[in-house]
Amino acid sequence: MKYGLLILIVLMGILPIFAQDAVKTDVHLFQTFLRDATISSRGYGEAGFSYSDYDYASSWGIGVQGGYPINPKLEVGAQWGFVNFSPEVGDGQSGISDLTVAGRYLIIPEKFNLSAGGYLTLPIGSEDVGQGRLNFGAFGALRYPLTNGMVITGVLGLDFIETTTYEFNPNTFELEEKTDHESSILIGGGAIYPINDQFHVIGELNFHTEGDYALLSGGVDYSLSGGSRVRGGLGFGLDDGAPDLMLMASFLMFLK
Repeated sequence: MKYGLLILIVLMGILPIFAQDAVKTDVHLFQTFLRDATISSRGYGEAGFSYSDYDYASSWGIGVQGGYPINPKLEVGAQWGFVNFSPEVGDGQSGISDLTVAGRYLIIPEKFNLSAGGYLTLPIGSEDVGQGRLNFGAFGALRYPLTNGMVITGVLGLDFIETTTYEFNPNTFELEEKTDHESSILIGGGAIYPINDQFHVIGELNFHTEGDYALLSGGVDYSLSGGSRVRGGLGFGLDDGAPDLMLMASFLMFLK
């Protein structure tokens, strides 16, 4: 970690100053859509579909997410959807997800974008699909443009995930439910590469220290006339907690 931080500091010192547009504000990440560094100049919303395949099950979901700038340095966002989970053994379950709300503040807006923020999940989702949990966390995110037009992205976050355990009470001879929060660190990085003004390729690699989760993804972002964007991606799990294969497709549009 210390060598990675040293390299990052060196790069920040030797690369020239770029315009704000160079960080590709309108091109959004797939894995950390709400935990990013840029502040949009206008509101935006995305509707999408995802499919995940595991060794023991498969799942799919449809959802919406988006953000709105309060001012040039502050943005709020939200994410919500419907989830279906189908295990190889037993019956499948469906239900709504928890509502995630997030916000971020742009600390460095000029040479590169560095932001800090936080998020909270409101436990309105169905417990049948693993929802109904009050999770929260904080993060820092970076976008750094290079001279060839590519943008380097990074995220470092601390999550607190609600967990439920059951303990036997010898006095009442009953199982008692206990709720706690486990901490998990998110470490992620990636790149946005412009093929041309309309077409961008997005690569991301994210790790979570809890849950044995590591996911490598590659996606494309294509801008249509009028500014709307068609997006799609593939994810490949590198650890047991991530899906073996993940498919993502979405349509993103901006408010006028």
